[in-house]
Amino acid sequence: MSGAWGLGPLARTAAELADAGPHVLAVAGSNTELEHRLRRAAAHRPRLHPFGWTDQVPALMAAADLIVTSSGDTCSEARALGRRLLLLDVVQGHGRDNLQHELELGHADVVSARPTEVLHSALAALTRPEPHPSPGATPDGWRTGFTEALARVGLT
Repeated sequence: MSGAWGLGPLARTAAELADAGPHVLAVAGSNTELEHRLRRAAAHRPRLHPFGWTDQVPALMAAADLIVTSSGDTCSEARALGRRLLLLDVVQGHGRDNLQHELELGHADVVSARPTEVLHSALAALTRPEPHPSPGATPDGWRTGFTEALARVGLT
């Protein structure tokens, strides 16, 4: 995925990744043209699973070994689940600042949006160890953290 707009050559990238062996959960967000391209590419690729706009991103991330995306809110969601990031360099200006920040946090790599480069970087990233999930990512961890936060502001 690459944000709600689905920036970059995601259909071609998803197809190349699926052709290389991994199952690919490709999210087009609100980019309906991208969703159509993903569905066309998936028609003859059983390892390519296209999605348009979905509220199931947390479940899709939980099923994934690697999150390929542009920098933004998706990164926080992936980190909460303990997923490694491969960040697409598709947003100029503030996007580069976000990339730098994500790299500083660790368990992230950056790559151009060229499909072949994404393919090689993704396959390499899949061989690296996964980070640990954030402490609040589990139901019990979330519940404990939320309860403690409520108690700090006087609510029980």
